[in-house]
Amino acid sequence: MGYFLDMLKEEFGNLKVNEVYSTELGERSVEILEVLVGKERFLAMFQSEEKKGGIYLWSLIITSARNTRTIRGMDNMKGMKMRIKANIKSIIEGIE
Repeated sequence: MGYFLDMLKEEFGNLKVNEVYSTELGERSVEILEVLVGKERFLAMFQSEEKKGGIYLWSLIITSARNTRTIRGMDNMKGMKMRIKANIKSIIEGIE
């Protein structure tokens, strides 16, 4: 299990999350997840790579039936988690 899967389960207990694919490509971690929200679902692809001083280069692509969102950044763990959480919440609100 990867970081993104663990974070979704921790932050959003009402979601059913299935890992589709997870691997390490050099220093980069890649995860593809299927997330169920009620009867709807979305796919999420997350990748991250730790750089110097606890800063992560990361990207997240979220695709649902109604919406696709791509975000990326270079943040510390706290900032990355906060930005991901906000975007997942808005996708869930759009589905419900």
